[in-house]
Amino acid sequence: MAEEKKICKIRGIFHRGITDTIVEGLETVGIVDYQLAAARTLMLQEKKGLFGLYSDTVIVEDPADIMSFLIPAEVEEAVMNLMIDKGDMETPGRGTVFSEEVSIVKAHRLCFENEVKPFEPKNTYPLITELTGICCIVQRGEGNFVARVALDTGTCVPGIIFGHGAGLRDKLGLLRVAIPAEKELINFAASKYDADAIMALMIDAGKLDQPGKGFIYLYPIGKGLVNTKIIRGMPKHAASMEQLIAAVDEIKRGTGWRRRTASEGQDSKSKRAFFNDLTNLILICNAGLGEDLVKAAMDVGAAGATISKLKHQCPSDSELSEISPAREDCNMVVGENQVGDIVEALDKAGAFNDNSHGRVLVSPIPKACTYLGK
Repeated sequence: MAEEKKICKIRGIFHRGITDTIVEGLETVGIVDYQLAAARTLMLQEKKGLFGLYSDTVIVEDPADIMSFLIPAEVEEAVMNLMIDKGDMETPGRGTVFSEEVSIVKAHRLCFENEVKPFEPKNTYPLITELTGICCIVQRGEGNFVARVALDTGTCVPGIIFGHGAGLRDKLGLLRVAIPAEKELINFAASKYDADAIMALMIDAGKLDQPGKGFIYLYPIGKGLVNTKIIRGMPKHAASMEQLIAAVDEIKRGTGWRRRTASEGQDSKSKRAFFNDLTNLILICNAGLGEDLVKAAMDVGAAGATISKLKHQCPSDSELSEISPAREDCNMVVGENQVGDIVEALDKAGAFNDNSHGRVLVSPIPKACTYLGK
């Protein structure tokens, strides 16, 4: 297998109303090849009770887009600053943007990173480096309940998309009848100091260590800006809590001052077992082909995949328009030693030809949890 090419993946989670503005800004510097996933974001809203007093909070949803694209690592900060500027994302409540280091293992010739024109961003913003990504896959209908952990802990506004499970249910015999194929994928960024504790709370909320309930994992984030406006409504003071937290983050140059959990290793009472040092293998291909390609991957050891729908965007007069606008994201968690065999099997199944326009990205998963069996 050819040597992996390390690049930067940018992911933005923001209200659908600002997507076009951000896209226009990205196009000015040559970023014209990107994927959009229809999503929703969650916030809390205070609910008035007897005599007009606030008695509880309820979840409210907003339509959102999750944007992702690939760029050279050297323009990582400039591109994120451009997105923050165009989307006014420094204002709490507008959105989240963060970067990940990924490797392209193999791809169709049209499916590599964007070529970004040299530019200087108009403004620069303090980007946090002490972040960890959390991705949680649950049964459809459970997303809001499990994602509320991110809101109740004041961590981040989560983004949620729909998907469906492929492959794994076929191995479960009669049990597969009780496990729906439809899934929800929850994604957000957390302080690296609290990520383990938040992961544990989500496992408890979703019973993710029980059969068929779901899967959760942590993944590295390079840097980013996080939307921490978790409560809807006008602030009762001159500055909101989110604005004060952002200001202290900038002064302290990180999120370490917010640490609320015990140091790693102090929770010796926990007997929960975790997977460590896995690999996230993401195949992006034209819509309708994901199921068959996942089956080819399973034949050489992949456990299965969660497949979600993407919309591929590019100029209509570009060679990139040969790629279907309807795409599928096939998310597989595998062992590092399985990657070579899986990519070879995908290649033989036609994942990288002109019909599939496939691309395989890999990145590390340091910690994961699901039902491990008895």
